[in-house]
Amino acid sequence: MVRAWLLSEEKILVPKFISLEELYKTSGIEYYQIDINNYENDPLLKNLIEQRDNHNINKVEGLDDTDLINHNTEHFHEHDEFRLVIHGSGYFDVRDKYDEWIRIEMIPGDLIVIPGGCYHRFVVEGKVEEYKGLRFLKDYGYKAFNRPNDELECRKAYMRRLYNGAYDDIKQ
Repeated sequence: MVRAWLLSEEKILVPKFISLEELYKTSGIEYYQIDINNYENDPLLKNLIEQRDNHNINKVEGLDDTDLINHNTEHFHEHDEFRLVIHGSGYFDVRDKYDEWIRIEMIPGDLIVIPGGCYHRFVVEGKVEEYKGLRFLKDYGYKAFNRPNDELECRKAYMRRLYNGAYDDIKQ
């Protein structure tokens, strides 16, 4: 089971954990559990790929220093991005509608859908050369926009969805 909590600039001993429902409502992040031993044929994953047209699959493994810098730099993409952990673990940090960081701990089988326009970054836990994951993208227009880039329409549309309650109904 995935865990998510608010990150604080202050040193606190006990993190404030949040539910998947709260994660979705405040950031639009969707969480799914995928059969890691048969993810190529997992019906839920196949359905998500078809519904969202995220057919472009990139392997993320054996990260080097440049990869780590790019993944750990706060950015967003124009379209939804799916991230599935295959081996190892890591943390996705996402900005919520209050511009606070939420840390999402991910282990094999965890899949998140990051909405287009949502600022995020990724940190590998443990040995980076052992991490393996998959990124599911649209077949077109994949580009990272580093912060700040709030004037882009995809970012504005994402913020409108957050503040207008588009993520109030749970999809999971």
